[in-house]
Parts: sequence; C-alpha cells; structure tokens
Amino acid sequence: MSEPNSSQQTAPRWRRRLFRNPLAIAGFTFIGIFVLVAAFAPFIAPYSPVEQNLRGTYVPPMRIELRGPEGQLGLWVREVSRTPLGQLEVGKELYPLRFFVRGEPWSWWGGLLKSDLHLFGVDGPIKFYLLGADEQGRDILSRLCYGAWISLSIGLIAVAIGLAVGVPVGLLSGYYGGTFDLLAQRVVEVMLSFPGILLAIVLVATLGTGLTNVMIAVGIAAIPVYARLVRGSVLSLREREFVEAGRALGSPDARILLRHILPNALSPIIVQSSLQMAVAILFAAGLGFLGLGARPPEPEWGLMLARGREYLATAPHVATFPGLAIMFVALGFNLLGDALRDALDPRRG
Repeated sequence: MSEPNSSQQTAPRWRRRLFRNPLAIAGFTFIGIFVLVAAFAPFIAPYSPVEQNLRGTYVPPMRIELRGPEGQLGLWVREVSRTPLGQLEVGKELYPLRFFVRGEPWSWWGGLLKSDLHLFGVDGPIKFYLLGADEQGRDILSRLCYGAWISLSIGLIAVAIGLAVGVPVGLLSGYYGGTFDLLAQRVVEVMLSFPGILLAIVLVATLGTGLTNVMIAVGIAAIPVYARLVRGSVLSLREREFVEAGRALGSPDARILLRHILPNALSPIIVQSSLQMAVAILFAAGLGFLGLGARPPEPEWGLMLARGREYLATAPHVATFPGLAIMFVALGFNLLGDALRDALDPRRG
C-alpha cells in the first residue's frame, strides 16, 4: 500500500492559503495580464510590429485629450511627427479615438484566429502611438504585445526542456545511487559551476543566434537546477514507509518512481518551475540585449531594450517600456513562486 498523496490530502487547504495570499493575487494579476496580451496580441496591437514610419521616429508617448475641437467629451489625439531636421511637430487638428475598429487584417494562433478588428484606432489619417515610437517609427505598444508572446514562449519551452531532462535524471540519480548517481552529479556540478547566464551565452555562441537556439540554451541551463532539486527530494523519500511497502509488494521500480515518489516530490518542482519561468525570461532578455538572441526586426523585449539604450538621452521611452515589461513579468512569476512555496509548505497548518 502506498501512502496517500500529500497533494491530495492538503489540496483544499493549500488552495485556500494560496488564494488568500496577497503575493499570489499580485503574481496572478501580472501574469494574467501578460498572458492575455500574448494571446490576443494582434487585436490589442494597433499596428504591425515591424511597420516603419520614418516621420514618426522617436515620437514620445502621445497625449490623449478629453475634449474635442468644439468642447465635446471623448478621447481625442493630435498628429505628432518629426521633421527632416529631427524637430517634433504637433498638429493643431484633433482626431477622435475609437474602440473596436476595423484595420489591418491579421492572423493568429496558426490561422485559427483571423480578423481585421483592433482594440482601438484613430478615426483620421494619422497614426496614434500610445507608448511612442522607436528609432524607425515602429509602434512600441504593438512591439510589446507581440514580444509578450515571444518572451512567454521562451519561458515555457525552456522550463519544459529543464523538466523533461532534469526531473528524470534527478529521479534515477536519487533512487538508484551508485555509478549513475556519481556520473550524473559530476556533470550537474560542472554545469552549476557556470553562472546560468554565462552557460546560456556559451551555448548560444555554440549553437548560433536565433530564438530557437535561445530556447534550447536557456532550457539546458535549467537542467542542473531540476536535477539537483529532484535528487534531494528523492533521497528523502526513498526510505519512507510507503516506498518500502511498495517494494515489499513487488512493485517494479518504474511504478514506485512514478506512482509513489514523483507525486510526493511535485511541490518543490511546481515552485521551482514558477521561479524558473522568471529566470528564463530574464536570461532570454539578457541574451537579446547582448545581441545573442532574437534578430532584428523581431519584437523581442531584450533586443528592444538594447536598441533603446542608444537613445536614452533623446528618447528614453524607447528603452523604458520594454524594461518595465521585463520587470513586471519576472516579478509576477517570482511573486507566484513565493506564494506557492508558502502554500505548499507542509509545516503550515
């Protein structure tokens, strides 16, 4: 007989603790916003993330006015553009801002979603840059929306790679010990001797730049973290009574590992996965900042931040908004990880 799964025993209790924790609520809020933005990026983004407008270079965030030309209430904007000499020009005519407008057609989710509907647009012949434009006149808001999909995809795939390799290695290493444990842990120690970002840089330099290689490199950098974590959990579980009972009943090792040990080691894995999402997104942004990640004109946040640092004196918004996006999505996953750690702690009543 196996010991009842601890997650089954405490599920209602840990859920109550989780959803009463302000850190969890804040983390879920930040993550939920970015997930929605990534899921509906073409609808939220008013323009294509690679569409250039040389008359709109370095345009700062555009101001919204609450009264029209005749004093009527509503949302109104003026045209803002750059002259050939680089001077900022603000038009005198006001144009109404509309919601749920028809515009450039888009396709998303592999063609499952197709439409020309956008969340907002200007009823007039001008472009509206809510968060400003970059050095090539591309809409920063649109690039941030599409970049959310890239950053979250990198995080998910990198964590999946770490789980797929690190968890089995940790399970086998901790359960069997011996020669396999000795060899596996020496490899893990060598990988852990490199700082995570340095290991990712070495792997990207070896594999080549590009988003696919960034995902693989960041995922490989996460493998030793999961392997060491799972091994420690297995070492504390393999001598427990329910495991001994399984052996006495003649259960094969695979059944003991998958049915008895792994479910009872899920709590630290879940917590680490949330924290590792933040690490993976930061690593990917760091690689993009160093020019080892996404290639222009892809709207990856780290690459946007790297390009924006060149214009901090004249157009600080170009780097500010990608930096804030990286900060808040990483903060969301860190807050959620801390809340999960507290909720799943068996020492809490």
